[in-house]
Amino acid sequence: MLETPTQHQQQLWVVRRLFRICKTFRSMAKSEPCLEQYEQQVRLMMDEEVSPAAAAWIELIVGSLRSGEMFRVTEYVR
Repeated sequence: MLETPTQHQQQLWVVRRLFRICKTFRSMAKSEPCLEQYEQQVRLMMDEEVSPAAAAWIELIVGSLRSGEMFRVTEYVR
């Protein structure tokens, strides 16, 4: 029997995916993208609108990428 993912596992998966999208987008950009460009890339890659919650996560992720700090999902999602 298959186990259904918990809400916590789903949230971890989504946030990790947002991180991968943002990190890849940043590495491919010729100059530092603005926050709206990150959101547009996420919208394109996930094929859905960016929710307010996702926008908040993207802002945290971009902040860590710009500062060079390690982004640890588990520090935010418990």
